[in-house]
Amino acid sequence: MNLINEVYDSLKLKKSDAFCAAKIGISLDKYRAIKQQILNVKSLVQDDLDEMMKDAVSKKMLDLVDDDAILNNYVGDLEEQLVETITQQKERVIEWKEDLEDGTAEIKGIAFAEPKSPEEIIRILKVDTSKWKLSQYWNKQHKDYWLVSALVTQLKPEADDFLERVIQKFNPCTVEIPTPVINKNFVNPVVGILSIQDLHFGKENNDGITKDFKDAVTNLVLRSYHSHMLAKIIYVIGGDILNMDSFNGATTKGTPVDNDLRAQEAYEEAFHAIYWSILYLAEFTHDLQVVYLPGNHDRLSSFHLAHALSKCIKDDRVKFDVGYAERKVITYGENFFAFEHGDVTKKSTPLVYATEFAKDWGSTTYRTCYTGHFHSKKTLEYVTENEHHGFAIKHLPSLCKSDYWHYHNKFTGAKRQAVMELHDKEKGKISEFVYTV
Repeated sequence: MNLINEVYDSLKLKKSDAFCAAKIGISLDKYRAIKQQILNVKSLVQDDLDEMMKDAVSKKMLDLVDDDAILNNYVGDLEEQLVETITQQKERVIEWKEDLEDGTAEIKGIAFAEPKSPEEIIRILKVDTSKWKLSQYWNKQHKDYWLVSALVTQLKPEADDFLERVIQKFNPCTVEIPTPVINKNFVNPVVGILSIQDLHFGKENNDGITKDFKDAVTNLVLRSYHSHMLAKIIYVIGGDILNMDSFNGATTKGTPVDNDLRAQEAYEEAFHAIYWSILYLAEFTHDLQVVYLPGNHDRLSSFHLAHALSKCIKDDRVKFDVGYAERKVITYGENFFAFEHGDVTKKSTPLVYATEFAKDWGSTTYRTCYTGHFHSKKTLEYVTENEHHGFAIKHLPSLCKSDYWHYHNKFTGAKRQAVMELHDKEKGKISEFVYTV
């Protein structure tokens, strides 16, 4: 007498499951699993039992319960689905197990003819080939049906250039230029250095920063244009252009700061302002070099902003240097221009630049490092025997307004300014323009 028959006969005893399991000599869990299978099948053939009440019907019911399936741990998993599928001779998927981390899934189903090709496996198991790829499959015969199993792997989505889609929908602002391009009244070409760091878009009490920024750019470039030939402009962006680097209003290190705008609103305002300034400055020179520097407030988000600008502005006059680097150097004739945000120690600054950029350092005469961070104007000069071969560190002022942090730490009184310097290839610095809000 097989195990299933023994369990079936025990149901007539009307004893507890524990008693019946002990009597048969199997575990309580296994007894209950087999009992549940029998009861499930019994409910399907109850009409036959009521009409005929014959041993043949009982045998039919018991044959539908697959002992092999129980031994292979399919008891409980198949249950009603398995019985219905076998009874009606209908192909069916009976199990789906998906691993979200690995991007794989195992599918099991019932068929009544042996599948002989991957296409049949895909059809029987209803694999969505637009989302999944059939990796492995195997079949096992169980009496009158086949248990079909397969391992599928999630297809990787096609590359989607999100930035490109955003740029295609971007509606840029128009730029009105009040003067013609390139002043030909002057012969000697010069380079203009315009580094406007620490704008802190989104900061508390910093409303009106866009207007102040545009006024500064317009004022400085027009004054430079009307007095010299701007052969090249080096325009430094970044350096705490945004006040926060996360949606929770904190800096890159997680320091909470006071903000009047949400992160995305500050980003959009900054993006449009810098976009305008690049197009505006490009009208006054044939060579505009846009240089990105990260700040201590916005190391990641400012990089995203600079990168996006480099992708959406296509102008032969504009060259972008938006690679992530905390120190950058550009040479122009005898001039060595170094750029950084200035939030780290300055004690070793000359040695660091002389070491990291030795070739540029050795081939130039006038060396200047432009920094921000302190929101005030200050110059430190490191001189050897004379001004030649020396090194100057210039802290540039800021246009942004003071907030509570500045008030609390008594960092008040500094003028809200922006500076543009002009340098001759051979003579070094020849002019400086200052705009004060």
